[in-house]
Amino acid sequence: MKLARISRTSCDAELRPAEAPAPAPGSATITLLQCLPKGRKIDLIIRQATEAGVSRIVLLESQRSIARATEDANRMARLEKVSREALQQSGNPRLPVIDPPRPLETLRGTAGQWGTALFFHEERLSASSLHELLAEPGGRVSILIGPEGGLSPVERELLTGAGFRPAFLGGTVLRVETAAIYAIAAVQTILQERDAWRSAQKR
Repeated sequence: MKLARISRTSCDAELRPAEAPAPAPGSATITLLQCLPKGRKIDLIIRQATEAGVSRIVLLESQRSIARATEDANRMARLEKVSREALQQSGNPRLPVIDPPRPLETLRGTAGQWGTALFFHEERLSASSLHELLAEPGGRVSILIGPEGGLSPVERELLTGAGFRPAFLGGTVLRVETAAIYAIAAVQTILQERDAWRSAQKR
């Protein structure tokens, strides 16, 4: 609020939207790259990702995505509404930016643009643990989650070329909407405790 005019008997005030606080020094912003799932599952993913505090959500069409961007002309308006409602309920101060769907192939040649970039997979494709993948300090972390049918071998190769490293989701098969919030929560926990466990490793 800003006082615009003050007199002996009254005053005029201007109300302005509160600005979201800047991220704390040393903290990381998280981008979720989500391959489109079927039906309304994307609504739940958007809601949970907003509640969890991600800063950006990028929607992708992958080879095995059943849903396509052209199927729902009102998709973006609906998802933005879902995100705003989740923001109000959670008290999270920052509304994530939601990018409209684009082909996963557009990530080709984008190495270095995503910060610490990970794609989560149901198979162990690398010996590196999630702690090791997130050990280096950085201001941006990007998480990619595939569709119901998973990522194709060609897509995994493309992502590797774009600087994404594989992260293991564990031995159980998760629904796509579960995998998204599972990965976000795991990354957030490690990032929040990173300074503590890195100090403990140096002892």
